[in-house]
Amino acid sequence: MRYEGELPRSRYAWKEIPGSSHDVLLSRIATLGPGLSVLDVGFGAGHLARRIRPACRYLAGIELDPEAALEGAAFFDDPLVDDVVRGLAGPWREPFDVVVAGDVLEHLPQPERALELLRPLLRPGGILLVSLPNVANVTVRLALLSGSFPLSDRGILDRTHLRFFTRRTGRELLAGCGFRVVRETPTAMPVELALPLLGRPPLAGPVRAFSKLLSAAWPGLFGYQFVYEARPT
Repeated sequence: MRYEGELPRSRYAWKEIPGSSHDVLLSRIATLGPGLSVLDVGFGAGHLARRIRPACRYLAGIELDPEAALEGAAFFDDPLVDDVVRGLAGPWREPFDVVVAGDVLEHLPQPERALELLRPLLRPGGILLVSLPNVANVTVRLALLSGSFPLSDRGILDRTHLRFFTRRTGRELLAGCGFRVVRETPTAMPVELALPLLGRPPLAGPVRAFSKLLSAAWPGLFGYQFVYEARPT
């Protein structure tokens, strides 16, 4: 059953790019050590799961698209095909050390409801990892100045996004749902995807480094996405 407004996400590519939201999520989970209990919300074809599986004692996930779920299910102990809000009811064997909602909440008409249901799934000391696109990115601001709001098949203005967030409103969303943000990481523009000609050698390295520098110096303006680490209050 599909939640209102929610669309299959299997077509979204895994961003194997240094400094991307996927890279930040992987890096953070890697610091937590082995024996983790993890819930991957919107697991797609299992790209994250296959990379963190060795560190997981128990790995569960929810995915709306049955075709994508079929591809990724083998990496999970409990893969569930359902919409996010209904699927969060489980069945889960135990509370989770980590819940990951990567590029998910912006696709929901009521992300607040999903976050309210996520909170009790975390064990004491558990963390929530969320990535959200930054609609205040310089590319969107320039488009608005020219009178344009260019929807696309992917990226910040993905036509399937139902909610849009800035650095501040992403933090406010989490705080309003009973979470305290303890870490916030801006990601750089993925030039390999956004500007393919600049994403090839020999330009790729310098352009990526410059983009990363800009996002760190002015995250609200040049951050492409924000990865939030939060804990229940």
